[in-house]
Amino acid sequence: MRLVIISLDAVFAADAEFLLSLPNLGELAGEGVFCERAQTIYPSLTYPIHVSLLTGCYPDRHGVGHNEPFNPHLKSGRRPWYWDERYIQVETLFSQASCAGRDCAALLWPVTGHSRHIRYNLPEALALPGENQVLKALRYGSTGWLLRTELAYGRRRRGKGRAALDDYVTLLAETLIARQYAPGERLGRAHDVLPAPSGRQKHMPDILALHLAECDEARHRHGTFSSQAREALERLDTRVGRVLEALRSREAREDTVVCVVSDHGHADVSGTLPLDAWLAANRVPARAQTLGLGAYLRLNRGDYHPVLNALRENMEQLRIRHVYTREELRGMNAPEDVLLAVEPEEGIEYVDDENAPAHAATHGFGPDHPAAQCLLWLSGPMFRRGARLPACNLVDVAPTLARAAGLSLPQAQGRVLEEAFDDA
Repeated sequence: MRLVIISLDAVFAADAEFLLSLPNLGELAGEGVFCERAQTIYPSLTYPIHVSLLTGCYPDRHGVGHNEPFNPHLKSGRRPWYWDERYIQVETLFSQASCAGRDCAALLWPVTGHSRHIRYNLPEALALPGENQVLKALRYGSTGWLLRTELAYGRRRRGKGRAALDDYVTLLAETLIARQYAPGERLGRAHDVLPAPSGRQKHMPDILALHLAECDEARHRHGTFSSQAREALERLDTRVGRVLEALRSREAREDTVVCVVSDHGHADVSGTLPLDAWLAANRVPARAQTLGLGAYLRLNRGDYHPVLNALRENMEQLRIRHVYTREELRGMNAPEDVLLAVEPEEGIEYVDDENAPAHAATHGFGPDHPAAQCLLWLSGPMFRRGARLPACNLVDVAPTLARAAGLSLPQAQGRVLEEAFDDA
């Protein structure tokens, strides 16, 4: 059984009614299982969540607890992110499928750089100042395949924004579904030469993962419920429809599991607060690492109580709604090295750089925030048709897909959604 996984970045429960009114996502909900209360993880950041979607684990086990490693000496915009697959400390759907002899493809899926498990890989690895984006993608991804892809389809990429990029990777998904390869074709430095079958052979990846993030960009720039965000949702529906149509044209729809899932929502920003600068000015022995609508406090274990007391004594000045203690963080499966975290009052964004411009909307909130409820569609021959799940967790997605594809994720902390299957 093949898997197609489509991630809708920055989509959440408040979008459900509108998305179900659209032709493709509405139809997909009727063909399978739909849940509009899929609880995201903490922190509600794209990279940790996307690793959870591949592993069924929380950050305390899979090892990726932020978009970026903590680099306080580097200014925002110059910090490397968790682009490389080596940061993941447990098995993934990709690694398990590869070990089983199955081909994988990933298009802008976070934390997949330099993967030895993904045959067709265009990783999300963003160019830092002074770097070339094309060269960075070639270095982190499937070099040979990306070069051929650029020659064949590069002229169809219209612009540099995320909308154009989402359109382009959707095109690549369509071509992979209708894939043809020649005997002895090389797929990149990380892979061996394909076996040479007689004649030309049609081939579609056994797992295809696609990350679409236009809505995230629109909400950051224009606001959670802006007209730009609504238009981005409509285009997401169109892209999902293109993938579904490619499967139907290939006559692969009936033996392919399609999972569409979102990662987090957004909330509008009305002001910023430079928490790290305040800590330094007041000689509090900690550094802040922003999450957006929250922050980690980086500190030595011996400074735990002084820092906790400083935060509690200045909650009004720092616009803190809640201080997460180390006990609360362990219960939330937060990264083991995070001892304290804070969440601000509604509308406040914590920033690391005092001169950083505010987003119109952002995320990084805790698990009780309304935008922590995400969306999940599951469709395939083994899933119930037209069913609604009242609730689930995003860490349940990978174990459920593993069962559907005949794979195993022994370290997963999530559960198989048995109630989603037709034999439940």
